[in-house]
Amino acid sequence: MAIDFKGGLIATALLFDVTNGFHDAANAIATVVATRALSLRSALILAAVANFGGAFLSTRVALTIEAGILNSSALGAHWFGVISAALLGAIGWNLLTWYWGLPSSSSHALIGGLVGAALFQVSPHIIYWQGIVKAVVIPMVVSPLAAIAIGLSFMTLVEKWRQSQDIPPEHWQRLQILSGTLMAVAHGANDAQKTMGVITLALVSWGQLSPNAGVPFWVMGACALAIAIGTYGGGERIIRTTGEKITPLDPVSGCLANLSAALTVGAASLVGFPVSTTQVVVGAITGAGYRHQGEVNWQVWAQIFMAWVLTFPGAALLAIAISFGLSQL
Repeated sequence: MAIDFKGGLIATALLFDVTNGFHDAANAIATVVATRALSLRSALILAAVANFGGAFLSTRVALTIEAGILNSSALGAHWFGVISAALLGAIGWNLLTWYWGLPSSSSHALIGGLVGAALFQVSPHIIYWQGIVKAVVIPMVVSPLAAIAIGLSFMTLVEKWRQSQDIPPEHWQRLQILSGTLMAVAHGANDAQKTMGVITLALVSWGQLSPNAGVPFWVMGACALAIAIGTYGGGERIIRTTGEKITPLDPVSGCLANLSAALTVGAASLVGFPVSTTQVVVGAITGAGYRHQGEVNWQVWAQIFMAWVLTFPGAALLAIAISFGLSQL
C-alpha cells in the first residue's frame, strides 16, 4: 500500500526543504539586513536566487545523506514509515525553533529524524554510527570553531590593512552584499542537497534507482526550487537573532563574517560534509564581531548552543513519536 504514497513522500521531503530555506534564510542575509546594506525583502530575493543556483554545484553532500546514514537495502518494507517520520520530525523541529527564534541546525534535525525513526521502526543495526560521528558529531564541534577562527583572522588582517587605507563605508556595503551572495550560494550547495539525499534514498529503497546511480536531475531541480521558495519566505525572527543579538555588526565585520562562513561551508560541500550552515554562520559572526567590537551577548549564545545540543535528540524523539502514531494507523 505504501506505493500509493510515493508522491506524498516526495512532497513531504520538499516541504522539509521549504522549511529549511525559511528557517535558514538568516544564514545568508542576517548580516546584510542587520547593517542595512539591503532591505529585508531585497536580501531575501537575492538569497533565494543564489540558493537556487548553489543547489546545482555539487551532489557530494546528497550522496552522504543517501548512503552514509542508513543502510537503505535493509529498510525493506519500512522505507516509507522511516523516511516519512524522519521528515515530519525534522519539519516539526524546524517549526518549533523558528517559533522560539533560535537558529538551530536543519541538517542535524533531518539526520536525527532518520536515526530516531530507524531505531523505533527497524533496528539500530541499519544505522551507520560511524557516519553519524562523521556527519554530525565532528562537524558540530569543528565547523563553528573553524568559522570563529577564520572570522577572527580575517578581521585582524583587515583592521591592520585599514590603518593605511581609507575605504568609504559604501564600498564595504557593496562587498557585504557580494559576500552575502557567496554565502547564499554555499548554503544552497550544502543544505538543498540534504533533501536531495533523502529523496534519492527513497528512490533507492523502493527500487526505482540503483544505489550507485547518483542524484537524478529532476530531484536536484525540485530541491533547488523548494529551498529557494522557503528562503524567499524568510523567517524574520531568526534573522533578527543572528544578525542583531549575538554581537554588534557593521558592514566591515558583516562582510568578513559572510566571507568566513561561505569559505567554511563551501569547503565542506566540496568534500561531502553535511555541516550545519547555521552553526558556521553564528561562529563566523561571533569571531568577526568580537574581534571588531570586543562584545558578544553570551546569554544569547548560550541559548543558541542549547538549541544545537538538543536538535539531534529532539528531532529523533519527534520522529519516534510520529513513528508510534503511524504504527497505530
